[in-house]
Amino acid sequence: MEDGRQGPIGALISPAVATILPTATLREAVEAMATDGLGLLVVTGATGPIGVLSERDIIVALADELHLEDERAQDHCSHDIVGVDFDATIEDAARGMSAAQIRHLAVTRDGQLIGVVSVRDLLRVLLD
Repeated sequence: MEDGRQGPIGALISPAVATILPTATLREAVEAMATDGLGLLVVTGATGPIGVLSERDIIVALADELHLEDERAQDHCSHDIVGVDFDATIEDAARGMSAAQIRHLAVTRDGQLIGVVSVRDLLRVLLD
């Protein structure tokens, strides 16, 4: 592929999506993020993804002086999951992230979440 920006966004995702239960505490979320070096967890219930919990969501809870041990992921996650289809171009994904002012983007195929891509992943390709 001559121009990496035109390749499919799906080529950047890893097969595993980092998830957390809706009832998990924010402390558990922070520990999972720190252990795996992540900035986003997909909050997944019995029927699938219900939202995404980002570093920003945790920071807001801390700024509100909430106790991470008492707060649940489902109460602080963004329920509107911003995503892009697996076949979308990397450039389209970057534009979507910029427009939504987000650092992580869900990648779907046939309406199913199959991965997450970060701004760091996009930068790596765009700068090569």
